[in-house]
Amino acid sequence: MRFPLLLVFAIAFAQAARAQLTYQLGNTTLLIDEVVDSSRVHIPWEILWGPDDRLWMTDGPLITRWDPVTDVIDTLLDRGYGNGLGMALHPDFPNTPIIMAVFDTADYYGGNLQCEVSRFTYDAINDTIVDEAVLFTYYHAGEHAGGRVLFDTTENVLLTTADYYFNGPDTLFSPVGKTLRFATDGSVPPDNPRTDHTWTWGHRNPQGLAMLPNGAVVNTEHGQLPFSNEINLLQANEDHGYPYYDGNTCFIIPDTCTSTTYTYTHPIRAFGHPPSGCEFYTSDAIPEMQDKLITCILWHKGLLLFGFNNELDTVLTEEYLQGGAFDVLWRNRDIAIRPDGSFYLITNDRMDARIRWVHPDVGTSKPEAAVDANALRAWPNPASDRITVLVPDATANTLVELLDVQGRRVALAPQRMGERFLFDVQTLSIGVYAVRVSDGRILRVVKR
Repeated sequence: MRFPLLLVFAIAFAQAARAQLTYQLGNTTLLIDEVVDSSRVHIPWEILWGPDDRLWMTDGPLITRWDPVTDVIDTLLDRGYGNGLGMALHPDFPNTPIIMAVFDTADYYGGNLQCEVSRFTYDAINDTIVDEAVLFTYYHAGEHAGGRVLFDTTENVLLTTADYYFNGPDTLFSPVGKTLRFATDGSVPPDNPRTDHTWTWGHRNPQGLAMLPNGAVVNTEHGQLPFSNEINLLQANEDHGYPYYDGNTCFIIPDTCTSTTYTYTHPIRAFGHPPSGCEFYTSDAIPEMQDKLITCILWHKGLLLFGFNNELDTVLTEEYLQGGAFDVLWRNRDIAIRPDGSFYLITNDRMDARIRWVHPDVGTSKPEAAVDANALRAWPNPASDRITVLVPDATANTLVELLDVQGRRVALAPQRMGERFLFDVQTLSIGVYAVRVSDGRILRVVKR
């Protein structure tokens, strides 16, 4: 069920201004706003920034979406059961309207032993999620479910699963303690190293997945011993050690410690704070975070920043952001980075969850707002790469096109997401254009 679209500046401003915290990071003052409180989210686990400039979330049996302009949360899907874990939109979304998501079959992700891996379709006209297909299931032990999902550079899907130890040594077709790789129909890609979904194995409880700028993928993983949490560079057909090794320490099978034949892939970093979701930060909006892996942590308060070498295969630095505002931000579950370099966090998850927005204090930060709920809008305007056009009363037959300064139609087809039409204008010449809706309304836009 969708809530009505309410473009009310007073509500958006009050929501963003509530409970603001600050944190000094080097020369940058970070403002931390509570934008969604615990009355509107229950147990969010995954957040991601969508191409429609809205924050997508898994929250119990729901997939929801929060609009920072309107402060409205839409429910795009209610499965009726289960607890949402990881979610990923296809890299060409919404042209390829595929959503991958993982749901525990219980109401709470530690309450059952089975997870369902599903493919959904996004209905762009009705702005909803339809056609669930459960591709396969996997076992998990207690709260150790893994469940993070990511599309790789080949548009196949990577999925973390947990607790190799409880299932014994790695075997063919065993899905636990691994990174699985599969096509969007659930099949095994022909370049997988085995005839099953296995991509890597020997993992205890991987909680985060992130793609680096060079296309490589890392995970963040809970260890069992002190300082045995890991960052792993995930490459095909590699054993990451568990249960024989935890971090860089030989663990429960003494014979392995002295074996001359057993080898495994060491983590590129072992550390002390239990990790969760992570994203690689490339923006210059917060210089102190640029080109670092931002890692959420559970039980402990704060965030971790990891700096890499130029080849992005070694972690060189580790910084723990703690104290001050971060004393309030405990159990940080996941992170979603906006194109402007600000980012959102799920904080205080499970019992008192809320969404917080972290952004640099540049003296002008405030929510976007529309004057008229029914007005045709386009943003950003001017734009350099993409323009989003909002047509609040759009129907299935609504057409939106771009015109040049001479009134000629520009051969750019928008991507539709409900009432929003997304134009990729990167290839256009700098200048003035017009957006024309099929009912005759026209709006001026500028490509810079």
